[in-house]
Amino acid sequence: MDRYKLFHKIATDADLASMQSILRTTLDRILRATDSDKAAWFASGPGGLRPIVSLGANGIDLGQPEKHFIVDMMQKAVTTNQHQTAEMPSMTMSTSGTARGSIRRYLAVPVRGRERVTGVLGLDRRYQANAFTNGEIEALRFVLSSVQQLLNSSRDYERQAREVESMKSQMAMDKVNLVSKHPTMLSMFRMIQKLAKVPATVLIQGESGTGKELVARAIYELGNYDGPFIAMNCGGIEPNLLKSELFGHVKGSFTGAQKDRPGLFKKAEGGVLFMDEIGEMPSDMQVAMLRTLENSEIMPVGADRPFQVKTRVVAATHRNLREMVVEGTFRNDLFQRLKGLTIEVPPLRKRRGDIPHLCNHFVRKYNDKFGLSFQGLRPEAADFLAGLDYSQGNVRELEHMIERAMVFEDDEELIGTRYLQADEEARAVPDIQPDEDTGGTFEERMNRYGAKLLVETIQAAQGNKSKAMKMLGLSRSTFYGMINRYGVEL
Repeated sequence: MDRYKLFHKIATDADLASMQSILRTTLDRILRATDSDKAAWFASGPGGLRPIVSLGANGIDLGQPEKHFIVDMMQKAVTTNQHQTAEMPSMTMSTSGTARGSIRRYLAVPVRGRERVTGVLGLDRRYQANAFTNGEIEALRFVLSSVQQLLNSSRDYERQAREVESMKSQMAMDKVNLVSKHPTMLSMFRMIQKLAKVPATVLIQGESGTGKELVARAIYELGNYDGPFIAMNCGGIEPNLLKSELFGHVKGSFTGAQKDRPGLFKKAEGGVLFMDEIGEMPSDMQVAMLRTLENSEIMPVGADRPFQVKTRVVAATHRNLREMVVEGTFRNDLFQRLKGLTIEVPPLRKRRGDIPHLCNHFVRKYNDKFGLSFQGLRPEAADFLAGLDYSQGNVRELEHMIERAMVFEDDEELIGTRYLQADEEARAVPDIQPDEDTGGTFEERMNRYGAKLLVETIQAAQGNKSKAMKMLGLSRSTFYGMINRYGVEL
């Protein structure tokens, strides 16, 4: 047996990027080179030997390879780092039906890794008259040592490939503003990537504030759509207006319908219509919704025929639709149509490891939005946020707490716990007493009051205009408009 030719054959025929391919090719070529009947590669670890790959002479995997080899002998080869051999008598039946005796010859050769013996090769040469020779054993040790180097390189390649894929996934998650390193969320994101490629209806379930709309937007952003992403809340539209809002109406269909008006399905054609809180949809609308999902057609209010639409629906709810079906408040046929592709968004309390990452994300977000320069949280603030339950609003609750604290925090670099406390909703706007000067018109007196309120609020915010705007609940344009109107000097 030529050791160099054998290894060259293995290295040429195997997929060197795949450890499984290297192992299977190694066993197959060794079986042929040694005229053996069975071969197995066992890994060695704290729990003992574990079969990785096993083959018979016909190339078929061996079931339960432990039963085909002498495990104690193979373990001894690992422990001593020396090959081991054994012989056992065996009875076989000839084609004529007579019993015939033979010798089964076993060989165990240790496989050494970078620092220790990592496994063992087992061979069974049942019908060979001659025992394994020293030349064969030495050749096998050389080949196994060389194969181990291939495995090391393949393992490094696979690890690097996983790291690259992880980085690509993280970049894609950052692109769609999904912030997480939790295994459950990473698994969910892989589902999102797959769902983005198919035009099927998706149901997103999760508690309020978990980020269901972000998931829907991720499906849209990672997909290939010509149309827009349109979001609507089924519970935020009057029931008697919902049909017209979704499907549109034709001129004269009801009082005030002075012209044809397209609905959201038509406006979102070629894109995604995100229907939040679909559990709030009235029962009569559920029938029309089912027809639309099944036939991809809509019937505008007052129309005499349906129209085809190519709009993908992504629905979401924080309610248990299955329980609603049992209660009779949600149609079972619509539920069955929706539940085929479901994404469960976990609550924040079940992925607490994401809280620091989310905090950093929100600090950066509101630094940019408000023109602030916070570096992050004080340790006690980080510990406080890590211990909350977030049962009222999940990620949205955390975001609002960070936003509020950044607006009212006196330190310009680090956020403390003072304004994160649940009972500290926000620093109150200064309590301005009515102007003691009762002279002048109503408008003049209101102008004096407005100017005083602005000045004292800016002072309470220590001159920070963004904080003052937030305290007063004013937009930037309104805030500066009032500054000009009341003649406040900054």
